[in-house]
Amino acid sequence: MLTRPVQMLRGLLGFLHRTDGSLQRRALRSGMWVALSSVGVAVLTFVRGIVLARLLSPEIFGLMAVSLMATRLIEIFTETGFGQALVHRQEGFEDAKDTAFAMAVARGFSLALLSLIIAPAVAWFYNQPELRGVVSLVGLSFILLGFQNINTVALQKDLDFRRLTYMELTSSVLGFVSAVALAYWLRSIWALVLGQLAAAAITSVLSFVMVPGRVKFRFDFAIARELYHYGRFITGLAIVVFFSRELDSAVIGKLLGMEQLGFYVVAYSLANIPSTYLSKMVARVMFPYFSRLQNDPEALRREYARGVRLVTTLAVPVSVAMLVLAPDIIRALYGNRWSSAAAPLQVLAIFGCFRSLWMLNGYLYNAIGRPQIDFYTSLARLMAMTVLLFPLASAYGVVGAALAVTLPMVAQFALGVHLSGRFIGAPASTAIGPLVVTAGQGLVLAAALVVTKLVLTAEPRVALVCLVGVCGVVWIGFNGRQIRSLLAAGGSP
Repeated sequence: MLTRPVQMLRGLLGFLHRTDGSLQRRALRSGMWVALSSVGVAVLTFVRGIVLARLLSPEIFGLMAVSLMATRLIEIFTETGFGQALVHRQEGFEDAKDTAFAMAVARGFSLALLSLIIAPAVAWFYNQPELRGVVSLVGLSFILLGFQNINTVALQKDLDFRRLTYMELTSSVLGFVSAVALAYWLRSIWALVLGQLAAAAITSVLSFVMVPGRVKFRFDFAIARELYHYGRFITGLAIVVFFSRELDSAVIGKLLGMEQLGFYVVAYSLANIPSTYLSKMVARVMFPYFSRLQNDPEALRREYARGVRLVTTLAVPVSVAMLVLAPDIIRALYGNRWSSAAAPLQVLAIFGCFRSLWMLNGYLYNAIGRPQIDFYTSLARLMAMTVLLFPLASAYGVVGAALAVTLPMVAQFALGVHLSGRFIGAPASTAIGPLVVTAGQGLVLAAALVVTKLVLTAEPRVALVCLVGVCGVVWIGFNGRQIRSLLAAGGSP
């Protein structure tokens, strides 16, 4: 009776460890590896957040959010976009990678110096003297990450994610252990700072231990100019995305204080699980895959439609579950002192869903050589968010800030539906159809969760486990056929 599943599992494992096959099968194999990495990293990050929230106060999370916001600001303004340019580059990768590596190392030292320079201003603006030392030390992570092996980009370009998966899972496990140990030992903001430095060091060291290929310090001005020509819109987009992601935190920290910012950071992190992990595991494969199909419009439309169906199947149910279960999640996992994070989490669950759907469009535009589309649409979203943020946050606190972030994201997704039709000929039904179907399934899931909550009387953690089990049963019920097809495709020779 178990012969057939065992054979499929063996075939799947064999398929995952092969390197041959058509472009489509290599993309499928890469997707499975990225899914394994994304799920593993997401679980570890989720559990780490819970443990750290139990050990540290909301104010500490708020302080760390401000320090990361400050260092990411200078990082974004010096973003090169060279990684995406290397993946998009059709030939001459070996000549270009050394220039990209030299630029990454030089940029790392420059960012560390800039962090030291801006630290006093950050501490003054938020009236938090300890931020001076925090921002200065966090900046050292740029030096460590600057030395990361550039050959990791070569593996992405070749749709070979097996080594990258091993590296990322190993790095996440070691980072998890170091972060929890430091938090248990120090019980202060310095635990998060040292954890950040440890994670950066682990990532760079493992990139050389686990990824083959040599690197050289060699700079070619002509190649750098070519990479910059493609990457300049990636840089502009990175700046816009930074302000879109950090403006809310900046306003909340100044307007409502560090404790409210801590609640918002936890809610935002949870709500972005779909976009940060679920859709990224698809888009990470789809970018190099779309790049290879950029001269075949029909195949590009077909694979884009497949990517949309997969992203909606993953993102919508997770967001619906978070919207319904937000109070249960916060109470069971974080404790009653974090209860103020539940309401913004419900609003941001909608944001996370539509951000997931948009991300695939962004990678599509980069792959066809039009990164300016993502830049200009994200800029429009930032402008709308800027107009809404202060009045809504002033009137409704962190819930108002969540609304100011969510409404422009929904509008950007709607615009993306139109633009995909214009630039690759994908009809609106390509995006709207799967969304309508999964939204209907989401209503069924929401009803099942509400009914279960009404009859469930267990302790909060036990109740949450039961509710998550209901989510799994409903999702498999709707998607069992697709799962079997995927396993069969991977297991077949």
